Amino acid sequence: MSKVKVLYVEDELFLGKIVKESLESWGFEVVMESDGAKATPLFKKAGPDICVLDVMLPNKDGFTIVMK
Repeated sequence: MSKVKVLYVEDELFLGKIVKESLESWGFEVVMESDGAKATPLFKKAGPDICVLDVMLPNKDGFTIVMK
């Protein structure tokens, strides 16, 4: 069985590192991005099973990303 792939978009890098490492310790595969404008192209490329988005991101907020 393959790992569940998570796209995690968080601009606070210290918090992002902690959450990413925690998810990986639970067996998830995590792809992380810090720029909201890069989230949609990365989603299309990575094909995650689930996305975790910060609401307040640089260049494009999490609400706008979800609405596309």
